[in-house]
Amino acid sequence: MSPPIRIEAREVSITERLARARALVFDFDGTLVDSNEIKFQAFEACFKRFPRHAEAIAVYCRNHHHTPRGEKFRYIYERILGLVYTPEADAECHAQFEAATTRQIIDAPEIPGAARFVTEASRHRATALLSSTPHEVLLRILAQRGWQRLFREVRGAPVEKAVWLRAFRERLGLEATSVVYFGDTDEDARAAAQASCAFIAVGPSAASFSPQAITAFDSLVPYPEDPCAHR
Repeated sequence: MSPPIRIEAREVSITERLARARALVFDFDGTLVDSNEIKFQAFEACFKRFPRHAEAIAVYCRNHHHTPRGEKFRYIYERILGLVYTPEADAECHAQFEAATTRQIIDAPEIPGAARFVTEASRHRATALLSSTPHEVLLRILAQRGWQRLFREVRGAPVEKAVWLRAFRERLGLEATSVVYFGDTDEDARAAAQASCAFIAVGPSAASFSPQAITAFDSLVPYPEDPCAHR
């Protein structure tokens, strides 16, 4: 049985929310690592031989950031280009995209303070990574960055974020407000809401779609203490 969902009687600050959290879940691209533009450019490179459709492809990809890449490839082929999405096309798109992104994302700068914040949080909270990056690719990136030890659980695509978040919360037996999801898009915000988890947006436009937002993690280090812990 799911823990009861408790409605907060008042607005809490980000530091208070984090101090009382028992589990933190993080999106990856754009949330912990500054890699969104790498992926946007990779999609454009995969379809550069169709310059007449470049604008439509770019608009679609940027407006469907967390849609799994395979679904994006199929949509572009069938709905934008009007072509049949064959197994050969699928394999070619995935190979081109991975070649254009994996090494670059491994080397991409972190969002300021991200690694230190997650490191401190992982000492006393359950931490998890939830990403639309294919699972095996995500594991390789984490290993190359030396970040795999920071997370109790890692889940990449294919995954429905809202479903996974709710299952994660239920596995740990936590109340809704005890789990905080960090993400960089309104898609992440919707997933958190559907899973009855708290949400903190990350990034330069975060405040446009979430009342609780940060531009980087360095302002949250050291990790906030629970104000009730020393009473």
